[in-house]
Amino acid sequence: MRIISITGTASGVGKTAVVRFLLKNLEDFSALKITTKHEGNCPRHSGCDVCETMKRPYTITTDPPQINQAGKDTALFKSAGARKVVWLQAHSEHLKRGIKEALTHFNKNDSVLIEGNSFLHAHDADISILVTTPRETKIKRSTREIVSRIDLAVINIYADDSPDDIMKTRERLHQIGCYAPVHVVNPLQDDYTPNEVFLCHMKEMLGQSIKS
Repeated sequence: MRIISITGTASGVGKTAVVRFLLKNLEDFSALKITTKHEGNCPRHSGCDVCETMKRPYTITTDPPQINQAGKDTALFKSAGARKVVWLQAHSEHLKRGIKEALTHFNKNDSVLIEGNSFLHAHDADISILVTTPRETKIKRSTREIVSRIDLAVINIYADDSPDDIMKTRERLHQIGCYAPVHVVNPLQDDYTPNEVFLCHMKEMLGQSIKS
């Protein structure tokens, strides 16, 4: 199984947008979404109520009606072209066991994009991508703990982000010890040359053909 891990410096940096961009442009990928329940206050402050309703050590969802619920990241992954989508919801202390079982829902020859900051704390990946953005300066402690395992960094920008904003974001990555190759992307913008540079790099790493 070939695994690409997508992690982020904080919530709201655009991990889901990057996963969707890759699913639309890479060949034959599935997706695993990981939601981790932490004790205490919600780390996302999103009001999704997942943590409060979880009674089991972990839950794995593959049922299409649940996966395809409007507004869910899993539905966005499926609509972006994922062959199969699995959703793992796990208490942090059972994460490693949950990931191990969730991966059994894919075939051994599958290629899987995995979104979730907790994945690299419990499992290896073939390619590890760290997503950040000029609009969020916060860097989670959990990100600092896995920064040495990052292969590529992606700065997710919007049209009005300035070169100075991007430079400061690069500096923040260096401050936490991330010196991996950096790609600037705008997944929402068509015909954006840096997007193509990023895709070419990814396809080279994966051995996929690059269209001229």
